[in-house]
Amino acid sequence: MEQEMEKVSIVVPVYNSEQYLVRCIDSLRNQSYGNLEIILVDDGSQDSSFSLCCQAAQTDSRIKVIHQENGGAARARNRGILEASGKWLMLIDADDYIHQDMAGDLLKAAHEEDAQGVICGFSRVYGDGTKEEIHALQQKWSGDLHRFSEEMLLPLYRNLLLRTQSNKLYDLSLIQKHKLAYPGGFSINEDIWFCVRYLSLCRRIVCIPGSYLYYWQNQGGDSQISRYHPEGVESCFLLLKAMNHLMKKADSSPAVRNEMENEMLFHICGFAGHIYYRANRSPRECLDSIRQLTERKEFRRLLRQMRPRGIKNKTAAFLLGHRMCRVYHWMCLGLYAPQRRRFFKESRGKAKEG
Repeated sequence: MEQEMEKVSIVVPVYNSEQYLVRCIDSLRNQSYGNLEIILVDDGSQDSSFSLCCQAAQTDSRIKVIHQENGGAARARNRGILEASGKWLMLIDADDYIHQDMAGDLLKAAHEEDAQGVICGFSRVYGDGTKEEIHALQQKWSGDLHRFSEEMLLPLYRNLLLRTQSNKLYDLSLIQKHKLAYPGGFSINEDIWFCVRYLSLCRRIVCIPGSYLYYWQNQGGDSQISRYHPEGVESCFLLLKAMNHLMKKADSSPAVRNEMENEMLFHICGFAGHIYYRANRSPRECLDSIRQLTERKEFRRLLRQMRPRGIKNKTAAFLLGHRMCRVYHWMCLGLYAPQRRRFFKESRGKAKEG
């Protein structure tokens, strides 16, 4: 078959992942589709991860190991993409693992639908015994970018299927042609930004049913989104720009635009709220951050053009749109009071232990 001649490059950023790395590599090596290039980018690991990568490469000629000074997952992925020589690309994290048919089934779907982007489901799996959480479609869908924006953009965003780079198959030539790369300086939202920017380049997209990616988390509630990221709000505006670009290119309807703008407002306000209970910040610093948010041109433009839906968005749009920052601030202090007390209590406990 034609697709059997096409190499799939799988890029894995590796950093201090010795506990899970062998499981990840084995899931890649044992793919039913064999024409693979597995690129392990060690990002300055301080444990035995680099040694494990080298050992795997000695037993499988398809594995290539790259070592670089620590610069973050985005930089490691960019390096791996530059080194990739396949027709297709997959991006997998070192603590995750994949179904044995993932590469083959995604590639088959790409050929059947003449698509440049393929999306599948994933499962959150937990080390503490928390029940597996499945995010997957029930039936196959395919179409051009306009149909994708009208029928799939919002469902995939809300079902988290748009938010990870690891449940997708990419046409590497599109990435190379448009010099698409992960943005530097971000540790959150850079994955969904990359996906949105890539999908805006696609002529056709296909989504297939089933869960193929096993997204590992040590315990329930343990994820990137549960931690404080100083650049979190800034990353939301980066994503907003990418989403607007996609909707413009797809000629999205006003209804879709408004729904996505509501999602973006909720996303921005959520990250703005993190400073209240995930960072050691005084009330004055929290208030200043809200004031800075209301002065951003992109934020004021978003508020002007959207029709807010739901009590949270309507309240935020009214208060922040009218620069009633102090009222919004006191509302946040009340809303996040329990989490804020818990955070400071845990912080004091860790300080005593230290």
